Amino acid sequence: MIRADRFQALLDLIELLSSIDSSVDAIIVEGSRDREALRRLGFDGVIEMHSMKGFSEEELVEEIGSKYKSVLLLTDFDEEGRQLNKRLTRIFERRGVKVDLGLRRVIGRLMATLGVYSVEDLENIRLRIGSAI
Repeated sequence: MIRADRFQALLDLIELLSSIDSSVDAIIVEGSRDREALRRLGFDGVIEMHSMKGFSEEELVEEIGSKYKSVLLLTDFDEEGRQLNKRLTRIFERRGVKVDLGLRRVIGRLMATLGVYSVEDLENIRLRIGSAI
């Protein structure tokens, strides 16, 4: 049986993703599996990947910062992802790009309710819980 709080968290996450375009210009994820998980949850906005081949973090921020004024860093919610988020936030903010930390916190709480801490795992939870949607 599906727990009501998990079901509601998935619905809230899907709804939030559908409205992110009005808050930020782009979402930055770690890799292609993260991007695909967001697409499968219905997000059709701009997604850039941290793992762009041949780019240092500074070059990545320069490239993305030249196109967008505000971003959501949706790195994983494990220790490595949190550290990456901190580094990229500092670099983006130095360049004058707004990083939406509030949205990240909300998504992190929803993911914790769902019991997932990596963005790519949202696909699995959608398949388990989402079949009841």
